[in-house]
Amino acid sequence: MSADLFLAWKYFKPKRSAVSVITLISVIGVALGVGVLIVVLAVMTGFTDKMKEKLVDTTSHAQVYGYTGAIANPEEVVKKVGELGGSAVPIVASPVLLQVGEKFIPKQLVAFDPEQDQGNVKLEEALLDGTGLKLGRNEIVISYLTARDLNVGVGDKILLHSPSHLAGLVKRDKNGKLELSSEAYLPGEYKVTGIFSFGKYDFDRDVIFLNLEDADELFGLPLGAATSVYLWTADPFRMDGFMQKVKENLPNYRVYSWQELNSRLLGVLNVEKNMQFFLLAFIVLVAAFSITNTLITTVIQKTREIGALKSMGASSGTVMRIFILQGFFVGFIGTLFGIALGVLVVRYRMAILHGLRFITGQEIFPKEIYVFSELPAHIVVTDVLWIAVISIVLCTFGGVIPAFRAAKLDPAGALRYE
Repeated sequence: MSADLFLAWKYFKPKRSAVSVITLISVIGVALGVGVLIVVLAVMTGFTDKMKEKLVDTTSHAQVYGYTGAIANPEEVVKKVGELGGSAVPIVASPVLLQVGEKFIPKQLVAFDPEQDQGNVKLEEALLDGTGLKLGRNEIVISYLTARDLNVGVGDKILLHSPSHLAGLVKRDKNGKLELSSEAYLPGEYKVTGIFSFGKYDFDRDVIFLNLEDADELFGLPLGAATSVYLWTADPFRMDGFMQKVKENLPNYRVYSWQELNSRLLGVLNVEKNMQFFLLAFIVLVAAFSITNTLITTVIQKTREIGALKSMGASSGTVMRIFILQGFFVGFIGTLFGIALGVLVVRYRMAILHGLRFITGQEIFPKEIYVFSELPAHIVVTDVLWIAVISIVLCTFGGVIPAFRAAKLDPAGALRYE
């Protein structure tokens, strides 16, 4: 072992003294900073991945819209997409007002023909009773949240009001005053035949499913018409080539991928992850400053030893390397403990949340706000490597100033130091 490496390790773990306590605190500071960075980035990555997964599961990989409203002949689009290697289903999607007794709740209606679906909508997989999908004429499938809020179950009947029918109940006279329209209508009545849960709180809260023909009748659309056509392909995360072909073959339609439809949400998640990494990196930077303070104390304490080393022929470079290596040891060991701490916290995150909920009596991760029923997390190896490299480099540079001070010590003056 070289002299500078030997002395750096010796100074890193001195006998019990104030310096050893400060060194331990520096290592703990680095470990906490690295641990927090890993946990936050893992949660943000897991949240983003889970959000993408649920977006793909609860909607299509792409959507086709007409330029002038509803698509009168969606079969043309379905056929063309099939020729390009994808699959498609005509969809009617529109807001409705759901009524049970005197209760009214706004919902987002999604209607399709189960016979045309090739398993892409995944509604049958989301059913809670496991009896199979029943979505024929005058039948409706609702979520467990809707069933709970309205106190209804399978076999009960509910009413749906379309916005256009509601808007037609009133009109303005020639003086601009509101008056009742002479027209009247009956809302659509449907029997609940299934209750679903996709595990995405906002989707379960807002969406209900209906048969395509019933939706056309409810909204006054031509039989078989659709407001859009949902597309699916083999890999939703590598679909640029497929999207290009679809747009070229459907020039009279607007085509959007799921990333384009959710670009704002995905952009916000990405910016939040980057900003949190930048802000939390300052924790490690603060630990690096504490390393500088520790090493300055060590230099002052070891002044006579440094003088003896230089009088025996040790170069200024050797003395510098001693204290720079000390900073490296603090960063390296602190980073190792921080990685272990971060991995453990991510591994047992739900147990920690349950413990905090028991102690505080409050829900730490309410699904009503964060959409998911549990805290998602995904540790990415490249993120850990970047955190480790940045932490070790910052801590190593934390020893540069004390190293310069030690290298500049005059041997004669250092030996006279009291």
